[in-house]
Amino acid sequence: MYRDVNNKIMGGVLSGIARSLGTSAGLIRVIFLIGFFAIGGITFGISSAAMAAIYFLCWMFLPGR
Repeated sequence: MYRDVNNKIMGGVLSGIARSLGTSAGLIRVIFLIGFFAIGGITFGISSAAMAAIYFLCWMFLPGR
């Protein structure tokens, strides 16, 4: 897994996840935003703050390609 620095909006984390899954970055971004905002802050038992923390940790530690 890596960050896609050529197709990024913020850090390239979601586009890198999309590339590794073989799907579009837009779809992964929409799923992330729905999970973050629309489901009342809890997605699969993870709060919005935890989702943001995981995103920023991935941004810091995943290599860019």
